[in-house]
Amino acid sequence: MPDPNRVVGGTLVLLGILSLWEGRRLYALRTEMVAGAVVGDDTFPLIVGVAMLLLGASILFVARLPQVKVARPYGEPRMRMILGAGVLAAYWVILPYLGYTGSTALASTGLFRAMGGYRWPLALLFGGVTTGLLYLLFRVWLLQPLPTGLLGL
Repeated sequence: MPDPNRVVGGTLVLLGILSLWEGRRLYALRTEMVAGAVVGDDTFPLIVGVAMLLLGASILFVARLPQVKVARPYGEPRMRMILGAGVLAAYWVILPYLGYTGSTALASTGLFRAMGGYRWPLALLFGGVTTGLLYLLFRVWLLQPLPTGLLGL
């Protein structure tokens, strides 16, 4: 069996290199399209790439991961995982029809109920607040075009 430190560290180093490569590619696009921009689409992949390289190198050469025994989930945790996956699959299906706002409200409420175990009133409240904050962040502040669905919302 391969050494877990080498597998995890090597994977992080590889992903870090890929992230840095993508950040470099996006940096070239930014400098060609928007002269003088300080921050762009390249910033986050570059930061993530450096972090992954550092973490991967530290796991490869310094840290030792603890030995753990992995067991499959059963009972309530298993059911919450299955319900959460079902809610995300349903979100993917209904997004084109209900649009971002409606489908996100339903999906976030469902996730709070299924995975968080909240009662319906609290799940509805948290789902509504989450949807409102995500809408404010992406649509209002970042001006991202979001799917409108059949109702145009």
